[in-house]
Amino acid sequence: MSRKGGVFMRVHLPGTGGMTMVENTFIDQFMPAASGDFVKIYLYLLRCVQDGQTDVTVSQVADALNYTEADVKRAMGYWQRMQMLDYDGDDHTQSGAAVDSARSVSQSAPAALDDTAVEKPDTAAAGGKITEFRPAQPQKTPSREELRSLIFVAENYLGRLLTPTEQRTLLYFMTDLGMDSDLIDYLLEYCISNNHTSFHYIQKVAQNWISKGIRTPEQARREGSALRNEYYEIFRALGIQSRTPTPAEIEYMDRWLNEYAFTADLICQACERTILQIGKAQFSYTDSILRSWHENQVRSLADVKKLDELHAQTARQVQSRQSAVQRPAAAGRFVNFEPSGNDWDDLAMQIMETQNADPVRKSQES
Repeated sequence: MSRKGGVFMRVHLPGTGGMTMVENTFIDQFMPAASGDFVKIYLYLLRCVQDGQTDVTVSQVADALNYTEADVKRAMGYWQRMQMLDYDGDDHTQSGAAVDSARSVSQSAPAALDDTAVEKPDTAAAGGKITEFRPAQPQKTPSREELRSLIFVAENYLGRLLTPTEQRTLLYFMTDLGMDSDLIDYLLEYCISNNHTSFHYIQKVAQNWISKGIRTPEQARREGSALRNEYYEIFRALGIQSRTPTPAEIEYMDRWLNEYAFTADLICQACERTILQIGKAQFSYTDSILRSWHENQVRSLADVKKLDELHAQTARQVQSRQSAVQRPAAAGRFVNFEPSGNDWDDLAMQIMETQNADPVRKSQES
């Protein structure tokens, strides 16, 4: 039926012999960010638990929903990280894992998970054995309140709502990288204030910080100060003075320092080669050099020397092959005909003199 302001539907549901209760909080906050397969598996587990089935095997869930066991384990790993369920793995049974409890969203603090084992959604193994991701540093599983707070902070920095993928990236920072809320807050502020709003870029910076042992905002600030010093070191190598980097130039330098993870001396070497080759500072030309080094896994000046020697050797081989191939003859000459070097006028005179001195030839001609 229709009314002013829109079209309304009257929905009729058939009666059932049982009912599974799903809280609105799950539908409003957790379901939009999850994949459809994960939602189906969670709802089935919720139905089993509310029906009194406390031991549900991975095989049972997979058979009921026509998924693989790896699919089920990925979903369970996701909901475990979201603190929506707990489960135990049983390596001695064919089924592999059993669900202990599907937790209601409105319940108070959920039971703590194992701080040393958080399953990655894409690394669950089939065959009944749970694959565990063990981070280098112990970490705590974030609460839903922490995650919601970070999402709120990120949305305020960006001035828009986060996509489900971006929300999962924030969760990745907390679980897989072991970053705390303060460090992630500073990470967002640092990147977005420098006009880097792409979560792909933000993730690269986060991974670079963790690889360097940065665990606190203060350490990150010191890293940022050092990074700014590296900007000006690169500028000096390019012969640029008395101005600050533009956003485009910062993007280039951040790529070299963060994505390629090159040291300042390597970048400066590429800058010097740029000046020698084209006689001016050109970031795109320097980027082409560094991209080539990155693709060839160059990590030091010694690697650059080896790559130069390899290129020089290849050039010599090409030149040697070219010199072995005979060049085409110059215009106006027969191909492969080597001139004798004789003077044709002198040769004609010699023939005439020979004919005049031969009496037999004279008599025959007469």
